[in-house]
Amino acid sequence: MYKIRVLYGINILEMGGMEKTLQILCKYIDKSKFDVYVYARLRGGVRLAEIEKYGIPVFIKPGSLDSLIQDLKIDIYHVHRSGDYEPGTLPKKKPAGLKIMETNVFGELDIVENYLIDCHILISQWCLKKYLERHGQFHNKLYTVFYNPVDFEEFEEKADRPFHNTFGRISRADDQKWHDICLKIIPRVNKKVPGARCHLMGVTDRVKRMLQSLGVMDSIVIHEPLLDVGNFYRQLDVFTHGARIGETFGCVIAEAMANRIPVVTVSTPRKPNAQAELVDHKINGFVCRTEGQYASAVIELLQNHSLRRRFGEQAFQKARDCFDARNIVQRLESLYTELMDTKF
Repeated sequence: MYKIRVLYGINILEMGGMEKTLQILCKYIDKSKFDVYVYARLRGGVRLAEIEKYGIPVFIKPGSLDSLIQDLKIDIYHVHRSGDYEPGTLPKKKPAGLKIMETNVFGELDIVENYLIDCHILISQWCLKKYLERHGQFHNKLYTVFYNPVDFEEFEEKADRPFHNTFGRISRADDQKWHDICLKIIPRVNKKVPGARCHLMGVTDRVKRMLQSLGVMDSIVIHEPLLDVGNFYRQLDVFTHGARIGETFGCVIAEAMANRIPVVTVSTPRKPNAQAELVDHKINGFVCRTEGQYASAVIELLQNHSLRRRFGEQAFQKARDCFDARNIVQRLESLYTELMDTKF
C-alpha cells in the first residue's frame, strides 16, 4: 500500500506549545499509512531526541527546503508557524501534486506566500473567527479548526486526586506568558487559606523579582522546566492561568484539565482570548475580569472541596472530548487523505 509522505516544518524544537503539538503528532500518526519527516528550519532543541525515538528522521537547517521536498518525494508539507510571512518556512516553488498545509498559531496572514497554501488549520474557534474577520476567506482553500492535542499517556487518570492545598501554574519562561494577576493574588490567597503553597514552573527573572517584592517566597515552590510535566500537575489542586498577550489556544490549560484540575484564568477581550473558549465559566473553572474576582475564585476552589472535585471532573471530560491526541490525530489523518484527493 502506498504511504502518504508527510513533512512537518517548524522553526525550532524547544519547549513551546507549538513544538509539543508537533511532537505529539509524530508520536500518534499511523506510520503504517504515513511516512513522516521533520524539518527544523533554525535549530533543534530539547524535543529533538523525543521525536527521533519514534523513528522519524529530523533535518536540522538542511539548506534548501525545496530540495528536501523533492529529494524525499513529499506529498504533504505541513508547516507549524505564526501565520505571517517567514522566509524559508514555505518552499519557493510548489511542485505539481504537492499539498501545503499550515497550522496557524496566531491567526496572522502571510501576504507574500499565502497563494502556496491549500489548507489553513487554526487552533481555536476564536482564532478562526478573528482570522476570517481580518483577512476573509480565499478561493480554493480549506479552513478548519484543530485544537492542540493532549497526550493522555503523560498523566495518571485518577478520579480521586489527593488534596495538597496547592495552586500554581506552568509556562514557558517568557514574560509575555506571565500575567501579573497570577502573582498579585498570592498574598490574599495565603491570608485566607493557611498553609497554601504555590507551585510555579518556567519563572523568569522578572517573575522572581515580583515574588520577592510581594514577600511570598516562603510559600513558593519553583520547579525547573522539564519535558515530563506529569509530576508537576500531580502536585496541583488549582491551576492559575494568565498570559499578558492572551491565548490563541492554551496548551497548559488543556493539560491541567486533562489532570482533573480546575482552571482559573483571566479574560483578555482586547487580545487573543481563547482561554475563555477552553475554560467554561462556573462549569469547569472560572474566567475572571478583575484581580479580586481571580483571588476569590482561587480561594473558593481551595476551600470548597466538592466544588473543586466537580469542576475538575467536568474539566477532564471536556479535555477527553476535545483535546485527546488519539482523536485529533485520526481527524488529521482523514484530512491528509481528503487533501490528497482534492483538486484546487
